[in-house]
Amino acid sequence: MSRVLLKEITKTFSRRVVAVDRVTLEVKDKEFFVILGPSGCGKSTILRLVAGLEQPDSGEIYIGNKLVNQVEPKERDIAMVFQNYALYPHMSVFENMAFALKLRGLPKDEISNRVLNAARVLGIEELLNRKPAELSGGQRQRVAVGRAIVRNPKVFLFDEPLSNLDARLRVGMRAELARLHQQLAVTVIYVTHDQIEAMTLGERIGVMRDGKLLQVGEPKVIYDRPLNKFVAGFIGSPPMNFFSGKIVREAPPRFVHPAFTIPIITEDGSQKTDVGFPPSEVILGIRPEHIQIFPGGVGNGKQESIKGAMVEVVENLGNEALIYLKLGQEQVVLRTASEQVPKPGEVVNLRFDIKRLHFFDIKTENRLGEITGLKDINGLEEEKSDSRV
Repeated sequence: MSRVLLKEITKTFSRRVVAVDRVTLEVKDKEFFVILGPSGCGKSTILRLVAGLEQPDSGEIYIGNKLVNQVEPKERDIAMVFQNYALYPHMSVFENMAFALKLRGLPKDEISNRVLNAARVLGIEELLNRKPAELSGGQRQRVAVGRAIVRNPKVFLFDEPLSNLDARLRVGMRAELARLHQQLAVTVIYVTHDQIEAMTLGERIGVMRDGKLLQVGEPKVIYDRPLNKFVAGFIGSPPMNFFSGKIVREAPPRFVHPAFTIPIITEDGSQKTDVGFPPSEVILGIRPEHIQIFPGGVGNGKQESIKGAMVEVVENLGNEALIYLKLGQEQVVLRTASEQVPKPGEVVNLRFDIKRLHFFDIKTENRLGEITGLKDINGLEEEKSDSRV
């Protein structure tokens, strides 16, 4: 069993910088788990704590069922792949991949077999006699992964391994890493600031900010049910649109913004009769794909179209387009099919999908589940989504 368990882990550096703040996290056996967050959020520090390269100030770290706080890195049976590959420039690919095995004193035949098998899996057999300087970025990354594979570790740790690659190589390597995980069936903890990598690779994602683990869950759960405004804005590209306004409780309940008014409905599409709390200022969030350009003056019978949005910028991506608009004093971005693209300067009407609205408390920025008929934010499907606020 190679699960990884962190219990109330805290790590503080000099000048009282709290890099990891009371983080509790369980990575399941053979799971591909992604830690996602901006630079400086503490995600790489967690990886270094699991590897034993840093020591926690408090809390416990388990690999399998073994407490490893006082266990040396070389005894933890983990393999780490770094952002900069960390290949020895004077060694061949074969020698780089075999180096850790030689230090462990394994027989030459076993070393050769492990390296050749890993090279075969990664498709780099023809590169074994080359030096790192003779390799492309993608090839170097494969060598770094191969060096980890040959060790047959309990846990793989990846620290932003694709950030030095160009866009096309990143896409290819994401597919390679997903395939390798399926083939090797090992536990992987993968750190990245790229939400596309997190959404496409992770079986579960943990979103971090300022040393805190804000939400843990499956990618779609986090995308559809973000527990706070930060998670909602960080997951998704382009990010979610936000509008500050007021909830009017009197029937029919509605969200009122200076530029528009939207009725509040339940998840089944029926009109809400009571929002469950007094009128208050809130933040409304809606994703770009849930806004449409609407030609008429009336929407779906419950919502009038939002008039007077001016197109500022159009990004045509081929199969779709991103439209940037000005709505009153607000900037809005929507995603649409490439055949429905207005021109810059054109004034259009918009319609929000009122079944896909998100509401957040304007002070705490936590999700207000009561408005949309969801459970309270601390009661969201505990198996799939977990708050660490």
